[in-house]
Amino acid sequence: MLTSLSIDRYLKQVPYDDTWSILSNARQLLPNIDSSHIKSGNVSIAHLKTYLTVTDDREDDITITRAFIIFMMRHLWFQTANDTVPLGYLAAVNDLESATQYDWGSAILASLHHGLDTAVTTGGAITGFVQLLPYWFY
Repeated sequence: MLTSLSIDRYLKQVPYDDTWSILSNARQLLPNIDSSHIKSGNVSIAHLKTYLTVTDDREDDITITRAFIIFMMRHLWFQTANDTVPLGYLAAVNDLESATQYDWGSAILASLHHGLDTAVTTGGAITGFVQLLPYWFY
């Protein structure tokens, strides 16, 4: 389980805990969320997609950006078989200024290594950012 995103190059850690699993805290970053969108500390991908629909009257670019990054974190970078995102990922997008300084590549590569290890030891499917595999073995 991801307990923090290591920011080795910048000597920072993004804490991963249950702080954002509290509905009132999650509403600070995802204003339309309610208890029906949360299950076991996770928010559904379907709910995140509602923020990604851009309309002319939509003025909250920061919320759209946060939802997109969280969507990408779970749906592409740190893939799993379920259709939810841990609310703890909100810690990574709480301060978007700091998020640009994160060493995302190391976290994504570590997730891929974990997915490969799990696939080899359990015989399951490979999870993680599998699009890196052609470049990794090059």
